[in-house]
Amino acid sequence: LADSSRSADDAAKAEPDVNGTAEASEGTAAPSAPKPAKREFKRLQRAYLAAYLLAVFADWLQGPYVYALYSYYGYQKREVGLLYIAGFASSAVFGTFIASLADLYGRKRLILIFCATYALSCLVKHSPRFEMLLIGRILGGVAYSILFSVFESWFVHEHSTQRFESELLSDTFGKAQFWNGVAAIVAGQIAGCVANASQSKVAPFDAAALVLLVTALIVGRHWGENYGDRGVAMHVGLRNAVHVVVREPKILLVGIAQSCFESAMFTFTFLWTPVLQERFQALGREQLAVEAALASASLAETQVGADFGESVAPASSALAGTLKEIPHGMVFSTYMAMMMFGSKMFVRLMSRGVGVSIILLTTFALGIIGFGAAAASQSFLLVHVAFIGFEVACGMYFPAISTLRAELVPSDQRSAILSIYRVPLNILVVLMLYADWSIAVVCTSCVALMMIGLCTVVRLLWMTNTNTSRSQPDGSLFSAEATASNASENGDEMIELGRASPVKLARPSTRSSKA
Repeated sequence: LADSSRSADDAAKAEPDVNGTAEASEGTAAPSAPKPAKREFKRLQRAYLAAYLLAVFADWLQGPYVYALYSYYGYQKREVGLLYIAGFASSAVFGTFIASLADLYGRKRLILIFCATYALSCLVKHSPRFEMLLIGRILGGVAYSILFSVFESWFVHEHSTQRFESELLSDTFGKAQFWNGVAAIVAGQIAGCVANASQSKVAPFDAAALVLLVTALIVGRHWGENYGDRGVAMHVGLRNAVHVVVREPKILLVGIAQSCFESAMFTFTFLWTPVLQERFQALGREQLAVEAALASASLAETQVGADFGESVAPASSALAGTLKEIPHGMVFSTYMAMMMFGSKMFVRLMSRGVGVSIILLTTFALGIIGFGAAAASQSFLLVHVAFIGFEVACGMYFPAISTLRAELVPSDQRSAILSIYRVPLNILVVLMLYADWSIAVVCTSCVALMMIGLCTVVRLLWMTNTNTSRSQPDGSLFSAEATASNASENGDEMIELGRASPVKLARPSTRSSKA
């Protein structure tokens, strides 16, 4: 690169660097440091996505057979519910403290511990004893907290340290969510094949343990270590993280929005089967009545009423058999495909200038529609379509909230703060499972959570535009120029919440860092 003191003529004659990143223009000095090569970002992105997607693939391998395994061991609904509650409670209590250790002792090290912990939780499922299954759920809850906090913290830190463009964060999170949907579909099919081939419901958990071993090998070989604030003890760092969440309104609002959406989403994973099953059976009864009425009318017209019983009963019995249960595999695959579609929509909307906050508002609105339809309607088709819309919202939500967290949450306390975000989330899910409410009450509660989340995003957007209007007299409530600032180790990271323009990284100056 040309030196900053070089004249315009000299700069024009300067040879470009090997990566083609140096550009000299007339009257403008070349930058003092080269822009990171695109291949370096691709290398970092591949290293992150490979490990993260293998980790979630191992999680998806277990999903279809957790409840089935507990039922196979002879446990009833109450015992199974207690095991699920233990997992979420473990994530809320133990996972918060353990995940916060990543900032102090290293995020790569904590991810290796995640692989070992989650693999152990899979292996203990070979025992039918309730105590061993309980230990497995506790270990799984700890691992789950690490999975959805430390992976992201590692990647955002590396991305910031290597000074890649901030707009590439949303691209990476969008790809992660898309391929997460692909992993879910493929894992469901592989889990079924493994279970059928081995005639064992434990086999998918063994396969998950092997995938976690591969994940650990990739992390150990291709990931570097990074840390948060290493100058304080764990309890002090966790306390400081709580203070940051409480003192900074925008960080607090992001946590509230995340807790509301994800607690409703985890409740949805238990909810969609009984909701659709109830309406599917009602639809079957309606079709049986229609078939019987049509057959009766036809037989009356042809004067062969004596044969009515012989002709209608077999048809009704066959129809009842086909409508006994919903096609779980097809419905699940449809939902995962819609989640993938949502992740692609996120990338498309961001590329067209739609802001992160607007996308989040859309996801909460779709959630309100989905759970509202489940609470108010008995139509199978209407509820199914509403749930499809909610899955599209999930596909847009995760890359959007990850992008927002990357810009607002300070890097040195990221793992601890993301762990704190999951505490109310897990508490809400435990309460809904423990309360044993009716389906209508649970759906109504999820609507309330979505409305609270919608209000928090509106409040966040309002705060951003209010701050912007102080420096820009013509600023409006939903101005496209709204920005939020967050002091980090590289300077003040600026994210434009009203539109999806590239995020600016401003160097620290003598002026106030407040927006």
